[in-house]
Amino acid sequence: MTDHRHVLVVEDSRVQAKIISQHIAGRTPFPTIVAHSLAEAEEAMTQQREAIFVAILDRNLPDDPEGRIVPLAKSLGIPAVVMTASFSEELRKRLLEDNVVDYFIKTMAEMEALERLIERLYKNQFVRALVVDDSKLFRTRLTGLLANLNIEALVAEDGRGALETLAQNDDVRLVITDYNMPHLDGFGLIEEIRTTKSKERLAIIGVSAEGGGQTVRFLKVGANDFLVKPVEVEEFTCRVHMQLDILDMVQHFRELCTKD
Repeated sequence: MTDHRHVLVVEDSRVQAKIISQHIAGRTPFPTIVAHSLAEAEEAMTQQREAIFVAILDRNLPDDPEGRIVPLAKSLGIPAVVMTASFSEELRKRLLEDNVVDYFIKTMAEMEALERLIERLYKNQFVRALVVDDSKLFRTRLTGLLANLNIEALVAEDGRGALETLAQNDDVRLVITDYNMPHLDGFGLIEEIRTTKSKERLAIIGVSAEGGGQTVRFLKVGANDFLVKPVEVEEFTCRVHMQLDILDMVQHFRELCTKD
């Protein structure tokens, strides 16, 4: 796994760019690359692609009236986070259609949340997940969302295939599974996984189109969390990151106890 460590900051205001860059450099261990235009950003993304793990983008660049900066980052596989001076529901929908990871208002109050997201996206480079669903369309949807979070995803078509994949890939930290599948459904899969891996070592998120009783049963058989179809992008990101943060905290405490 390549260790991408740089944050690309694209902002036409040199004052704003300096503030954002200094905050990131001061509060996180990641150096920044700064660009003030679409042309400079494109040069940085193409020439230093291997160094960059996330791009913090301003959508209103003087040489980018059509808003090509976000699709450019996406085309190069760089997760995009947008900083905006204003917010509306229309803008939110447009940003989600552009497949951005998240968006923040250009205020000091939101910088802390931005910094936490940057740190999570860096850690995600070393996370492997498993998506289990008999629908190829839905598997593709979820693996795409995970890729946008810097998470590598394996796939399985049913519970039996998932168990085989887990047996061959002991480093998987997150499983996202549907309920209704042939051979072995989501509930049976979770019960099998929990015979060898606890919630503190492997997070499982159940997915169901029905909600209600199914989501409760997911939790009872051992899932850490659940999602209801159709999956909302923002909720997906929050729940995935919450489970990974919990795994990291448990691992940290376990390491501290071992040292003592």
